[in-house]
Amino acid sequence: MSTKDEKLGETTGVGARVGHVARTAMNVVEYIRFGGLETGEEASPYDIAARTPVLTLRHYFAQETGETGERTPILLVPPLMLSADVWDVSPSASAVAHLRRSGLDPWVVDFGDPAQEPGGKARNVTDHVLAVSDAIARVAASTGHPVHIGGYSQGGLFCYQAAALRECRDVASIFALGSPMEPLSLPGIDLPEELMQALTRATIDILSRTGLPGWASANLFSWTSPVATAKGRLQYLLALRDRDALLPRERQRKFLAGDGWITFPGPAIAEVMESMTNERFVRGGLVFDGRTVSLADITCPVLIFTGQLDEFAPPRAVRDVVRGMPRAQVWEFSMPTGHFGLGVGGRANRQTWPTVARWTEWVDAGAASADGPPEGVQDAREVGVEDRAEQPPSALRQVVNVATAAAVAAPGIAKTIVDRVAGTIAEVTTDTVEQVPRLLRLERVGATTQVSYGKLVAEACADDPEAVALLYGGHAFTRADITREVDDLVLRLLAVGVRRGEHVGVLCNSGSALLSTAAALSRIGAVVVLLRPGGDTATELRLGRARRVVVDQAHAGEIDGSAVTVHLLGSGTNGGPNHLGAIATEEVRVPSWYRPDPGRGRDLAFILFSDGSDGIRPLPVTNRRWALSAYGAASTASLTAADTVYSANPLYHPSGLLLATAAPVASGARLALTDIFDPDTFWADVRRYGATVVPYTWSMLSLLLARPVEADERHHPVRLFIGSGMPPAVWRGVLDRFRPAVVVEMFAAARTDAILANVIGRKVGSVGRPLPGTAAIELAAVHPVTGALLHDSDGYVLRARRGRPGRLLVAVDREQPAWEDAPMRGVFGPKDAWIDTGELFVRDADGDLWPRGRHGEEIRTPSGVVWPREVEQILSGVPGVDQVVCIPEGDGAVALVTAAGRMPFDEGRARDALSRRDITDISVAHTPGLRTATADVAVRVVEAIPLTRWYRPDRKFLAAQSS
Repeated sequence: MSTKDEKLGETTGVGARVGHVARTAMNVVEYIRFGGLETGEEASPYDIAARTPVLTLRHYFAQETGETGERTPILLVPPLMLSADVWDVSPSASAVAHLRRSGLDPWVVDFGDPAQEPGGKARNVTDHVLAVSDAIARVAASTGHPVHIGGYSQGGLFCYQAAALRECRDVASIFALGSPMEPLSLPGIDLPEELMQALTRATIDILSRTGLPGWASANLFSWTSPVATAKGRLQYLLALRDRDALLPRERQRKFLAGDGWITFPGPAIAEVMESMTNERFVRGGLVFDGRTVSLADITCPVLIFTGQLDEFAPPRAVRDVVRGMPRAQVWEFSMPTGHFGLGVGGRANRQTWPTVARWTEWVDAGAASADGPPEGVQDAREVGVEDRAEQPPSALRQVVNVATAAAVAAPGIAKTIVDRVAGTIAEVTTDTVEQVPRLLRLERVGATTQVSYGKLVAEACADDPEAVALLYGGHAFTRADITREVDDLVLRLLAVGVRRGEHVGVLCNSGSALLSTAAALSRIGAVVVLLRPGGDTATELRLGRARRVVVDQAHAGEIDGSAVTVHLLGSGTNGGPNHLGAIATEEVRVPSWYRPDPGRGRDLAFILFSDGSDGIRPLPVTNRRWALSAYGAASTASLTAADTVYSANPLYHPSGLLLATAAPVASGARLALTDIFDPDTFWADVRRYGATVVPYTWSMLSLLLARPVEADERHHPVRLFIGSGMPPAVWRGVLDRFRPAVVVEMFAAARTDAILANVIGRKVGSVGRPLPGTAAIELAAVHPVTGALLHDSDGYVLRARRGRPGRLLVAVDREQPAWEDAPMRGVFGPKDAWIDTGELFVRDADGDLWPRGRHGEEIRTPSGVVWPREVEQILSGVPGVDQVVCIPEGDGAVALVTAAGRMPFDEGRARDALSRRDITDISVAHTPGLRTATADVAVRVVEAIPLTRWYRPDRKFLAAQSS
């Protein structure tokens, strides 16, 4: 090469480098001034099909007429933090354009930017879900076809919720791109649960008032993968010299870097986080416009897209939707991409949108074609839902939890909590710490403490008035709703002359009316006499010393002939002078003596009734006893605001009042009520309300075990069944069939402050030990045949030895109110006072108590004494036994058995168990004098054992039938 050519080459090379530098400089200037490069690309065309205060409904390519009616409509829903342009970022990354080319008719929901829309920053989730539901209806009406709906991230959640709200009306199918069922978690950080919950609550509280600006949303998503974000920005800056290479992805980059992000309204943030934190998407119990909704109402096909590299919505969090949709067929398409790659970019063009197009075609063909689902789509249930069982706590979590317990608890009480409730460090760190404040309050409820049902209702409302408190009849009522109803009823009751300390009967169905009436009477300071519908009303009125009754229309006839003043509940105004609904509350003059919630711990709060061998017995309940039950049950069940207690027990039954109503109010949990326990609708109700805790009485759950397994039972949300009297055979059946739910058996001694609970739940049939803060107990030694108390040479009662039956005595104050049972004095010492409950228990080597029945229930035969409860416990452990009840027959005893059906009942093994007194399951030592009597009990298989309305075996009916 000549010297001249070399010089020309050098000049050309220098010129090229100068040109590159100049072009790079121009690109940098354009980037700095405008945030990116101008591409000249145009968005896909659309018409505005509808405009409402919350959304604008876009119809893409609407001007291309002639074949629109033949195309399948598809509705796309964006998440709140991204603009609706996410579906049309650029010609090369346009979901609507791709779907149009695939033969579909694309429509898009546009919520606008809440920061620019009137009232946008005040929008909540309900506003958006109702808007999506409205969009579905409009598209279906316009096209004449059911609509395939799909959303990205939170937009997918909106699709789920709107479809559930509509019960899939006009919805052909749902697809969701990376829609998680739980909040964002920070990878690699294992914060203690209590600390994480506190941080979450604080964050929600702040964001609910401020919202989340678009720039903050963009940064939040960048922080989920900071290394990748920084690397991408650096690569872009280094490539600014090559404009042609950058332009095809420039609009996508600008969209994700900031242009596409919009304000997230504060109220919506609070609702989304509350629903995710409390798992309402999976459990059920979502509330829209006062209606309860569950994803279990979805029955159409569902396709979820999961990103294998998605840290914002990990596949397990997206796949969790399977647990919430037991009636739907859920399919999954997994992609090797992150969160944004599911809906935007080259991989979405190659995989997401072709799969969506094939999916809609497959569903429209009946989702049953011989070729099966589209390629790559698999049954999400076959992929598997991650086990949600608790993992052992980390060392950090244990240290912080134990420190928390030590900080909030007085040393003596902390030791009591550790020793009497948890038993081990692991149990303290995982379950008990959150209950420490409640246990402390339980310890401090005394005779003069100001506490009552009405007061707790008022305190809960003051803490969070908009929190949902009651779910009933498919509707949701907030704490403010309940308080307004209670305050209104207080004025009506004051107007008719109800006074503090007066005994007032209440007779109505177990529903919101009974709750409100009881709370209103409690707020006045009156005594609530809970009458039982269909019972001996005249006797209960006399025993309860009630001179007036508040009654609903359905039960007004049961008061006829009684010499009491009757006040009718209801909203009518034509019921006469005694109709509470006819009173003009604005004209009521509040008497000067009235002070809200005056009740003290020693004051009588409720009177309930039970049926005993000696007839109807009143059960007085003081405010202290109610509070002990409230805090005790709430602590035993580890109730939190995330829980929903589903109560099918009548509220005029001790279990219904104390377990179902007291515990939710004390803990802030929701209460879901039904008027009657119906096994046919039980699991549907559990799903609708998102029930996590279910109180029971006696053999109630045997009715569930007798039913075939149904779809709603799979991945059910119930974590705990809590109650009293569950037969061991039913208990084992519940643990086996309804896992991972556990059983907590409790025993509240009538007319005392003693509460026992099998907190750990490992010993089937045991009632455990006394809860902290409740009354002290002792087991008094009894004669094995007569049941009489045994005394020492000084006349003091002997304590029962471990493994021997003893009668439960409960310590009481020496200055007990007049309405309580008269205590025995000088029992174990010269100055003590105890109530004899008449209940027999055996204490095992660990200190846990096992029920043996009530003194007086024993069956005396020529061979000796038979204790029915012992026989029932022995036979409950025999394979094939479903239910068993022991009753007298002639001069002997017979055990009536129903077979479980899962395996044949072996009568020979049952006889052998009675003869040997096989007591492995109840940890009870042999008692002299009873071996022969137990062995002589006859065994008979029957088709069914009738139950009382409390689900106890109806012994009286059975005994009458056998006599």
